[in-house]
Amino acid sequence: MNLIAGGLTLLAACSATTRPAPVVTPSPVTARLDSAVTSFFGLNGAPGMAVVVVQGDRVIYRRAFGLADVEANRPFTPETPFYIASATKAFTGLAAAILAERGTWNLDAPLSRYLPGIALRSPLSADSISIRSLLSHTHGIANSGPLTTRLAYTGDLRTRDDLRRALGQHGAAQTGRAYAYGNIGYNVAAMAMEEVTGKTWQQLLQQEVLDPAGMTQTSAFPSRFSANALAQPYLTGPAGFTRLRYGKTDENMQSAGGLIATLDDMARWLEANLNDGRVGGRQVFPAAAVRQTHRNQLTGPVRARSYLPQIGYGFGWQVSLLGEDTLLTHGGGFPGFSTNVSLFPARKTGIAIFANEGDLGTPQVEILASVLHDIVRGRPMISADSLASIRRLFDGRRSQIAADLQRRAARSQVLPLPRSAYTGSFTNAIWGTIRVSLRGDTLECRMGVAQADAEVFDAERNQLRVELLGSADIVTAVVDSGRVMALEISGVRFSRQMGAR
Repeated sequence: MNLIAGGLTLLAACSATTRPAPVVTPSPVTARLDSAVTSFFGLNGAPGMAVVVVQGDRVIYRRAFGLADVEANRPFTPETPFYIASATKAFTGLAAAILAERGTWNLDAPLSRYLPGIALRSPLSADSISIRSLLSHTHGIANSGPLTTRLAYTGDLRTRDDLRRALGQHGAAQTGRAYAYGNIGYNVAAMAMEEVTGKTWQQLLQQEVLDPAGMTQTSAFPSRFSANALAQPYLTGPAGFTRLRYGKTDENMQSAGGLIATLDDMARWLEANLNDGRVGGRQVFPAAAVRQTHRNQLTGPVRARSYLPQIGYGFGWQVSLLGEDTLLTHGGGFPGFSTNVSLFPARKTGIAIFANEGDLGTPQVEILASVLHDIVRGRPMISADSLASIRRLFDGRRSQIAADLQRRAARSQVLPLPRSAYTGSFTNAIWGTIRVSLRGDTLECRMGVAQADAEVFDAERNQLRVELLGSADIVTAVVDSGRVMALEISGVRFSRQMGAR
């Protein structure tokens, strides 16, 4: 976020069905868009990047740069399937609005009506939390907890009862009922939608949103894509980009961040949102449902960590003001992936940007989005001096990454016990099971479908550093009489399973 703020201050397919590539109809701003996008890709914040701009029902800019797969030298194209992360929320929000428009449920009804018998941790009450509050992040449920973590990373919540038990462990948000962005509201709303309709959230998005819009190359199931077609995730290193493990499977795709889409499909999504639910002149969504998702659902002030002057939130859209323009945006981030989607409803213009890097990729797509917003509004192009200053910010971040890697490499990797002593299965009734195994001399940790190699963080304290759940966590091995009896992460204890080493 500091990089973003600093920069702004300075300034094979999932189905056999294929479509012809959209026709690009240049507008008076197309050349300026291309100049800006080309310059930003030159900042080297990601191996690959793709951008589409739609005005009304016309694609005025569509271009991809660089590589979707560095090792295979495979180019990034507008047909490359890309994990869009939290930009999924707008799709889930639209499905919810369509159900409301149809009379399937009432957005202002209490959660208890749709999840009867649900038990929330006191003082939370399902009687006072509406579906609307879930979709607008004003529900008052703390985002951090087992439901959000296990849905987004480990993917090991299998049943309705598992979901309910995990939700029951989330306490009240410290911010109360004030707007507080997170995944939890969309996860719980999806639970309610599934209960009401008898369909999974994946089926609902497919039937209510993707199929009507003709988004044939978008899916909530990574298994429906060839691994040789997907954009691969990367992290910036001191001398290039480091390949990350593809962290998404069918099991850990979830309603707050669970779609893979191509840039060409995102063009159809932008067109539908810019034209009250019409694509190609055909009404594919109820106009009232689309407008509902764009409407500011908040009545109080917004305290948001945002690079834009945010005034509210719709259903999957942050609502901001740029001068006299209302701007709807949503980003998406996951290790190795950065997405930014934005709409100027009054100008009938929408923009989608992908970059397959999860560190520098985030400021790259967000600052670029701001620059493209200026072009759309007829404002001056970003200056060469400002672009050079952003490049220096990026170079500074690379230096930070290099210094961090040097610090980590300097730590002793000799543990007090043989590495085999740290292997085994460690369980917590609420958070699941960590399985530690030895691959050569490397300790590998797994939780459900999440996996990561461990490195020694503090040998004397039996601490490991593991990037298992989206960021670096410190795992402390609890040793008794020369035997590792438990692992602790952020105060949560996972006890060794009886009979396991």
